Amino acid sequence: MAESKYITLMLIPEGTESRRGFRMRTWVFRFAIGAFIALLVGIILFFVFYGKVLTRAALADKLEKENERLLRYQYKVHLLESNLKQAREIVTRVTELAGIDIEFPELPDDSTLFATLDEKGMAVVSRASGLDFSIPSGLPIQGFITQDFEVDNMSQYHPGVDIACAEGTPVLATASGEVIYAGFDSAAYGYVVIVQHSDSVTTLYGHNRELLVQEGQTVLAGGRVAMSGSTGKSTAPHLHYEIRINDKPIDPLGNWYDQKR
Repeated sequence: MAESKYITLMLIPEGTESRRGFRMRTWVFRFAIGAFIALLVGIILFFVFYGKVLTRAALADKLEKENERLLRYQYKVHLLESNLKQAREIVTRVTELAGIDIEFPELPDDSTLFATLDEKGMAVVSRASGLDFSIPSGLPIQGFITQDFEVDNMSQYHPGVDIACAEGTPVLATASGEVIYAGFDSAAYGYVVIVQHSDSVTTLYGHNRELLVQEGQTVLAGGRVAMSGSTGKSTAPHLHYEIRINDKPIDPLGNWYDQKR
């Protein structure tokens, strides 16, 4: 049976209105259907790829801002290094004139510094399984530990650990508890959060850029309390983290819970 060269489309309105028909060639009808399907697929693909383009554009903008911040910090580091070298030269000349025999250690090169940093390793956020959620465990943020706990040497007194991280990294509570302080400490820690846990245990999160909690608020273990920054007495973005029992600082990296018991 030969295929019809024409197709008739009928429009049948409701009521008593007369029917209307449109006659067109078969190949025209098929072309129209194919064009409609191609247009529909094109619209879907457009929105799919357009969403990816928007996501990449936002990521590129974020990376550009982060690069600008890193360039500013790099300039500060170079300036501090230059000032330090000048100060070392001045002190060396003064000691020579005074007849004092003193030798300053040379500044380590970048490879040595990075090797030392790698030895310290990453600060991994982890929590001991089966531990009461009111007991601090793990660390509040991921990054590199740049300064350890030190309370025996008063010249290097440091009642917590410093964790280097990108500015704006979420800071997580290491245990459930109540926020007893959330404000600005101009003396040292800048924007700081202190959380009270069970048995007179408190944790402190310092040098933040932004606080996400208020005093009197209850936080859960793993909940966000702040966004990391470099406020207060700080030379670079990092988080200062402390654990205290009855206001006595405890090494967050040590087996402090067994000592407490």
